Amino acid sequence: MHSTGFSLIELLVVIVIMGILATMGTLNFNSWQQKVQIERQTRELFADLNQARVDSIHRKQRHSIIMQPSSYTFRRYSSENENRSSAIVDQTLVQTRNVSYQISKGDGSTVVNEITEFDIRGFTNDNGTFRINPVGTEAHFDCIIIAIGRTNMGKMENGTCIPK
Repeated sequence: MHSTGFSLIELLVVIVIMGILATMGTLNFNSWQQKVQIERQTRELFADLNQARVDSIHRKQRHSIIMQPSSYTFRRYSSENENRSSAIVDQTLVQTRNVSYQISKGDGSTVVNEITEFDIRGFTNDNGTFRINPVGTEAHFDCIIIAIGRTNMGKMENGTCIPK
């Protein structure tokens, strides 16, 4: 007996195979998209921190970044003598940026009102590590190390930010 078409079983097998391939492609695309967005957010925070450091040097004014879990704010101080806990009278809001992925300290604790301040020479005594959550993705960069005179991007591995 000759048949000129496909049987129902053959069509169902092809549809199941296509569904499996589509599911695998979607999962890979979602993890790739998350990886790219974490890297983008890390690079933006890195660039903003370096810009605040450079602005401190060029303007001869202190700058600070105030971290929140879902945003960060840059401020410029008009006086070298004012302390960081003073009223906002002598501070100028430079920029506020909302972020898609939560920011935390390197150890995973919260960053509510965590202040990093750059003096007029671009140095800071507020050394620390910030990470973009979730950790453990395939992102090449997901953390930032702030040191006295420089800022580095890195990858969280076993609870430590390894500079790249």
